Amino acid sequence: MSKIEQAIADWHVVNTHNEFYSNEKMLVWALKNCQGKFYHRGNRFWFHNEKDATVFALKYADYIGEPKVTFSP
Repeated sequence: MSKIEQAIADWHVVNTHNEFYSNEKMLVWALKNCQGKFYHRGNRFWFHNEKDATVFALKYADYIGEPKVTFSP
């Protein structure tokens, strides 16, 4: 396990495969709105602050068809 993986092991992860929003748009939103630290790789976002993770997941969730966003502690 890398040092980054160790540091974010207990953070809240949001997996998104959103076809409507680009990763760039989601990253810009996180930079502007998150109160705590976050880490981003591809379609995965890790948030130190649970509120940031929850709001992000709610904002970028796709409720039509199969769920495209998963939220896990």
